Amino acid sequence: MKKKILIISAVFPPEQVTSALLNFDMAKELARQYDVTVLRPYPTRPIGMKFDYDGLKDEPFKTVLIESYTHPESKLVGRMRESVSFGKKCAQYIEQHHNDIDFIYNGPWQLFAVYIIARVAVKYKIPYLMGVQDIYPESILTGHNYPKIVQMAVKALFLPMDKYYTSHAVKVRTISQEMASYMSETRHLPIEHYIVLDNWQNEEDFDVKPKRKSEGTLVFTYVGSINVHSNVEIIIRAFNEASIPNSYLRIYGGGNKKEQCVKLVEELGAKNITFGMVSREKVPEVQSEADILVLALPKGNGGLCLPSKMTSYMLSGKPILASVEANSATVRYIEEAQCGISVEPDNIESLKEGFLRFGRMNDNDIAQMGYNSKSFAEKHLTRKSNLPKLIAIFDEYLQ
Repeated sequence: MKKKILIISAVFPPEQVTSALLNFDMAKELARQYDVTVLRPYPTRPIGMKFDYDGLKDEPFKTVLIESYTHPESKLVGRMRESVSFGKKCAQYIEQHHNDIDFIYNGPWQLFAVYIIARVAVKYKIPYLMGVQDIYPESILTGHNYPKIVQMAVKALFLPMDKYYTSHAVKVRTISQEMASYMSETRHLPIEHYIVLDNWQNEEDFDVKPKRKSEGTLVFTYVGSINVHSNVEIIIRAFNEASIPNSYLRIYGGGNKKEQCVKLVEELGAKNITFGMVSREKVPEVQSEADILVLALPKGNGGLCLPSKMTSYMLSGKPILASVEANSATVRYIEEAQCGISVEPDNIESLKEGFLRFGRMNDNDIAQMGYNSKSFAEKHLTRKSNLPKLIAIFDEYLQ
């Protein structure tokens, strides 16, 4: 009889965010040898997208829609309520079906949902693996200038939850060595408790013929969410101040800071900065039209993980301009791959100089960086190179 795996996923297709696609790949691969059930909430991400959801058809696993409260807007109280609601509903499912569950992938919304599910898994002695994309409670504080006493209070209240569910997991999957080292030190768990697996993309999706650019132009492109963690406003200001002749900045994505950024461009009178929306399947095509791809993360947010857009950018075979912390996984990858320029985060002047350096660069050097980017990504950041490592963890505990 097949062993039974329960995958609890905060996002899942038709949502096209990275975690949804990673968990879908995992469920499909595990279903080759195990009986897999996925618990997921109603699709709501990214915010602004409309979903006519009637379930996944013709997949080798079962999907159960959990009718919990959803709150896609980036507001703390709403997100907390969403996490609690989904966690409680999933815990009820486990209570009812615990005799038919051999292993759990604990991947709902942090902090509360992961904690609630961990408690019920421990109660019924069901082993679970968990994945970490962002570190909580630290991520709650990122991008906000909270007084030190507030920061201390948040950590005092919520860090015990994180320590509980990480310590009881059979393993904790992290997305960078920097993240694993930080969590090992701050959660007082051995480094062996953590495994590092890069977020992957399907390399076949990026098999796009590069578009020829207009002679003498330079196109910078940002693709992703426009929110407090993406620093798009700084990208806009730095690019505008750089004033590179015949250069363009294209910004694709949505989020709660988009309207503010659109107004900023209007105030600056920057005709060479444009906005657009792009579906997940069209991202490779949009990125193929760029000369340089840009990302910016605020201090405290980019040091411990490799952003999913970094993987996508590299597979597009483009140089990268990154405004991130110097000791980050992003900078390490840029240096190892020799595929771009990194500058100090939250600093318009530094990012402006990064734009100018690309403006002075010749086409051959830009092309070589792009080649380096894709070569590195194909070796380290694909589904083919990472998914089998994740499946092996399940096999270790189920076979």
